[in-house]
Amino acid sequence: MFIEMEGIHRTYGEGDGLIRALDGVDLTVEKGEFVAIVGSSGCGKSTLLQILGCLDRAESGSYHLDGQDVHSLTGAEMARVRNETIGFVFQSFHLLGDRDALENVTLPLQYRRSKMPETTPRQVLDRVGLLDRISHKPSELSGGERQRVAIARALVKEPELLLCDEPTGNLDSASGEQLLGLLAELREELNTTLVLVTHDPEVASRADRVLSMKDGRWQ
Repeated sequence: MFIEMEGIHRTYGEGDGLIRALDGVDLTVEKGEFVAIVGSSGCGKSTLLQILGCLDRAESGSYHLDGQDVHSLTGAEMARVRNETIGFVFQSFHLLGDRDALENVTLPLQYRRSKMPETTPRQVLDRVGLLDRISHKPSELSGGERQRVAIARALVKEPELLLCDEPTGNLDSASGEQLLGLLAELREELNTTLVLVTHDPEVASRADRVLSMKDGRWQ
């Protein structure tokens, strides 16, 4: 099993203001599987994605990623897992406004310590249909193009796990449809494990499996 989580708890605040973002969540995902997590705002799905992506730690429970005990890792070791194993695509793109598309996609490789991927940033941008836009900065790109740059930036590392947090949330329906088709194609080509968080049932319907979350638990 590629992802194995058991009894994951994460809270915020204390006393009367205590929020149980995750309340004993179990999750298993096979290598190459596409899983969608749905639920309303505040249900805990983004918190779960942050723990999956080694951006946050659970307070209790176990998390193994490809057999590795994530909770036993140091901060530096978690950073290396993020850089070498996991790709992220966020709703708000998180591109650097003063860098062009090629520079944004190249950025993750500047921090890589292990063997460099065989695919170059230029080749990845070509794969997502943006070879003619590589010198454009984010302000010169449409929303759909900015999201494709974000996907290219995530995939240039050739990640084993791709995490997407509401990737179509800031896109019109046509751009969102194109994005989902692209993600499906890339996942098949690379055999990447894909976990996508969304509140949109139509987006979730593309997945192999759909999980629904409410108040920090599976429904």
